Formats: sequence, structure tokens, C-alpha cells
Amino acid sequence: MGGVLTAAALVAQLVLTWEEGTQFLAPGRQALTLNAGEHVVWNDHITVFEGRSYRSSKDLPDGVQITVTDGGGAGVVLRRASGATYRGSNTERVAVMEFDIVRPGRYEIAVRGDFQPRVFSVGPDHVGAVLWTVFGAIAVLFLGLGTGIGIAAWVFIQREQARAAAPRAAGATATAGDARETALRQLTMIVYVLQIASIVVGITLIAGVIINYLKRKDVEGTWLESHFRWQIRTFWYSLLWFGVGLALLIVVIGFFVLMALAMWLLYRAIKGWLELEERRPMYS
Repeated sequence: MGGVLTAAALVAQLVLTWEEGTQFLAPGRQALTLNAGEHVVWNDHITVFEGRSYRSSKDLPDGVQITVTDGGGAGVVLRRASGATYRGSNTERVAVMEFDIVRPGRYEIAVRGDFQPRVFSVGPDHVGAVLWTVFGAIAVLFLGLGTGIGIAAWVFIQREQARAAAPRAAGATATAGDARETALRQLTMIVYVLQIASIVVGITLIAGVIINYLKRKDVEGTWLESHFRWQIRTFWYSLLWFGVGLALLIVVIGFFVLMALAMWLLYRAIKGWLELEERRPMYS
């Protein structure tokens, strides 16, 4: 829950600090205050400015000149933008120039040329902020999921140890078979944890199936054998559909295949974990 709230806070911060940029009519000049960082000059080819609608070409007119100068008249180095686009409620724009501001302060942008009036805008480059927010939110969610899995595993192990200690506290002597079963149950639980964690860190799914094959003979003839079979099938079907999803990533459907695989894998691991908790075999 904390991870979700933190991720939501990161997104909210991005939204609250978002700057649309300053619009101005060109040909003309516009004085504005800029903070340090990367900024973009946009061609607002479809927009509404000062109560009037403007619609022009995405391409700049021939002979247009764009300059940015600081308060002392020194020019700022401009570079051609990648052509990124933005679409708002009543504005469509395309990036035409980029420049970096080292010292925050008052600057002037001038657009010269012989063309019909059109609207330009200047604003900070949000690409970096968006990427950091997206990756930060995903990292926080994954960290929260991993922490939750770790806590659940710790609680499960503590509960199993308490159950194993109860007969001894009552004066009973635990048999070697009881201790062996307890150890194998804990190992089976660890595999389920690794399968759930693989949704975040895929390599743990491989670690889990290695445990299954290494300890497969130890559970033969016991009710835990069915859990190992369930886990091994989960691995191979997951591997199959992961390959299908990757192959289809060239089209949009691949993303949905991978999302469905993650949900199916989570279902299989949680179902098996619950049955293990109740000491019930799978497929019963």
C-alpha cells in the first residue's frame, strides 16, 4: 500500500509542477523568465491564443530565424529539435528548437521571417521528468511488492517454526519424518515466493524450477509431489507464453499477452501457496 501511495505521489508531483510554456505571436519577440535546465521552442500549429484560433503548417516557414538572448544580449546556442509532438485540449504543437539554460533569469526569444502570424511557445523539456517519474513509480511499486513478498515469506516461516515447536513444547518427540516434511514444505513455499517475485525479477522463476528439479526425488510419494508438479508446469507454460508475448511485441497484442501471463502466473503461485498453507495437495 505504501508503494502505491508513493508512486501516486510521484505522479501527482509531476502533474502539479507541469508547465505548459509561454505562448507568443510570431513574427515577434517575447521576454520571459527561464529556470535552469533544457527548454524547447514549440510551433503551436493548432491553438487558441488571446481568444483567436490559429491553424498553420507543422513545418516552419522558409527563412524563419529563431534566436534566444540573455539579459546582457548574449546569444544562447540553439539546436534542432527531434520533432516531438504534443496534443492538448485545444493545442497541437511540434518541437522545433532546443536550448539549455545554465543561469536562471530573464531571457528574450525572437522569431523573425516573412510569414503570416502564427503562435510559438517556449517551455521546459518534460521528457526527462516524465521518464524519471515513470521509472521511479515502477521501481517504488516493485520495491513495495518485493517487500510484501518478503514479509509474507517471513511470516510463513515463523508460523511453520512455531507449529514444529508446539509438539516438542507439549512433551512430544518430533520424528525425523516430521522434520523432513517441514523442511520440504518451507522449500516449496520458497519456490512459490520465487515465482511471485519473477513478475518483478524474471530470473527468480528459473531459480525456483532449479529447486524443483534438484529436490524432486525428495518429495516423491508425498503430498508435496503434486505441488512440485504444479510449480514445474507453471514454469514451462510461463516460458512458452513469454516467448509468444515477446514475438508479438512488434504488434500491440504482445503487451497484452505478457500482462495476461503475469496475472496467470500470480494466480498459480497464490493458489498453490494457499493450498500449501492448508496442507492440501494440488489437483485434489
